[in-house]
Amino acid sequence: MNKKDVRTQIIEKVKTTRKQENYEHLYVKLFNSIEWQKAESIGITASTEIEINTNPIIQKAKLEGKTIFMPKVISSTEMEFKIIDQMTNMKKSKFGIMEPENGRVGNVNDIDLLIIPGLAFDVTTGDRLGFGGGYYDRVLKEYPGNTIALSDSISKFEKSIWEVDDFDQKVKRIIF
Repeated sequence: MNKKDVRTQIIEKVKTTRKQENYEHLYVKLFNSIEWQKAESIGITASTEIEINTNPIIQKAKLEGKTIFMPKVISSTEMEFKIIDQMTNMKKSKFGIMEPENGRVGNVNDIDLLIIPGLAFDVTTGDRLGFGGGYYDRVLKEYPGNTIALSDSISKFEKSIWEVDDFDQKVKRIIF
């Protein structure tokens, strides 16, 4: 199937199902992972209503004193990661994602662990179906650190049902 059709199919399923699920087991697996425990800094997005809630992850990172980086789209092809603190103002982007409006821009290579968003994940190969902008594919192409994605039964696939392109980047670990 083409990516657009798979995105539409998953988004429709998510709208009726995801709000009813409990993701505590995913958070526990993440927090117990060696990648999380070794990370002094994490990169993470503020989740939208169709994604697994990232707020518990952000709160845990704050409690543990981890440096938190959040992406902000700065052009049609680029995003930058800003360091989040108590002075950071968040604003909804044109994509409907809460992004840091202010704050110091960090270097993505200084992030120990990137929590990668996506609509679907091939848990065998690490292939990921994103939201269609290619922002994370461009970041992951050069990023040397650890990457983890969280996947529920809706977004988990044993084999990709979407077309995987040469420019698509894999996630190193998918927690499901």
